[in-house]
Amino acid sequence: MILKVSGFSELAWGARGVHLGSDLSLEHWSAAVDTALESASRSPYVLQRYHKPRIVRTDWFDFERNEWAPMEGRVRLCPYFFVAGEGDAARARLCGILATVCPADKKIIHGMTEAVLAPGGP
Repeated sequence: MILKVSGFSELAWGARGVHLGSDLSLEHWSAAVDTALESASRSPYVLQRYHKPRIVRTDWFDFERNEWAPMEGRVRLCPYFFVAGEGDAARARLCGILATVCPADKKIIHGMTEAVLAPGGP
């Protein structure tokens, strides 16, 4: 399992608010869950099943060399939902996806200077 603080928290930057259960002792995992429960009204957390990302190949443009360069990395897909409609007719709609490809040696995928960010539609 993975426990992540909301992206609106100051702890979300740089993956500081991410806790991967398989990497933590029972004591540290329990403390992370307790923190999440205690701060739910200020900064909600998400608990979800963790799926190890697979290695993908992508290309990025190296502006210093003025050429395309290959990169192998791990990808994370982030869906973006927006609510449309009024009152009882309001519904969440998938409106976009952001793919973040980070170098394969990075443990947790998050935005970083070495990442390739690619928007996509539903």
